[in-house]
Amino acid sequence: MMLILYYAEELKRDVINGVAAQMRWRGHNAAQPSGGEGPSQEGKKQKHAFGQLVQDGVLTDDERKHMVGLIGRRNSIAHHLDHVTADLTTDRTVREWLDYYPDRQAHDYKALDQLRAARTLLSERMAAHHYVLEIDLRGMFFESTERVLNADLKALERRIMPLMQQRRDNIAQLNAEMSLEGSDLTGLFDPRWPENRYGNRQRLTPRGVETCYLLFDMGKSPLAVAHLMDLSLATARRRARLWKAAGGSKRERPSHPDFRNACRRDRSDD
Repeated sequence: MMLILYYAEELKRDVINGVAAQMRWRGHNAAQPSGGEGPSQEGKKQKHAFGQLVQDGVLTDDERKHMVGLIGRRNSIAHHLDHVTADLTTDRTVREWLDYYPDRQAHDYKALDQLRAARTLLSERMAAHHYVLEIDLRGMFFESTERVLNADLKALERRIMPLMQQRRDNIAQLNAEMSLEGSDLTGLFDPRWPENRYGNRQRLTPRGVETCYLLFDMGKSPLAVAHLMDLSLATARRRARLWKAAGGSKRERPSHPDFRNACRRDRSDD
């Protein structure tokens, strides 16, 4: 975020100062808006400078809009720091609220690379259109900080990328375990089918018990069975112990017709 703040400000200065130098070279001393300082005056100077760049063919209108948006990322960070850092929270409730947060200013993870590219593009275009380029020593004051921050980002990337791949592998493994595609437990035999329970209670019918055992036969973990059948983890683990006691995958299994038509009885029917 510090680099985004720096590059956004430098991009704005490149535009305003570059156009101002070109106007002075052309002899248009009054071409820039004048009359005081402040955010409003800076905004007028930025708007005028971008307009001049489009008029001279240095930038297209779409490129101008893109660069103005990138410069605006500075305001998102400076004025809404709580917004742009909210996705770092470990609080599940806060993460759920983020989707409904009104007008949230989310962090743009592509902004840094886009700002670098925008500054390079602007410099090349100005040189190609014979703009006068002023020598600015401001970059020297931030050079050491910029080098340290970029080194930190590269070091973090070397650590984060393997972790991201590990997370993708874990997700793929979990999705495979949650999948029932190609098995008999789909459609009317879905683990959450109402016929697997008695009324509105959590107790499993004989069909529900057999469905639970079939999941264990397929190699599903108690955690996966708990999710697939909407059971508590403790219940799924208890069923796993009963399944092992019954012989595990080598137990005697009833055929589908034996438990397909099992009645879903209410509590009063017991």
